[in-house]
Amino acid sequence: MNITLDLIVFIVLALFIVVSAILAVTTKRILRAATYLLFVLFGTAGIYFQLNYSFLGAVQLLIYA
Repeated sequence: MNITLDLIVFIVLALFIVVSAILAVTTKRILRAATYLLFVLFGTAGIYFQLNYSFLGAVQLLIYA
């Protein structure tokens, strides 16, 4: 199995999204939950950019950020 840079970036982004999502759900402070949700949205935009969906990534950043 060849491990490429794309696979490493995807794994890092996926872990970042999962950790941020768990923290957004489990925190008791609303401002922290909103910040973690913002991190999830940035990670999702990163995956869009990695898949060469530049328009979706840009829309994700512009609308939700």
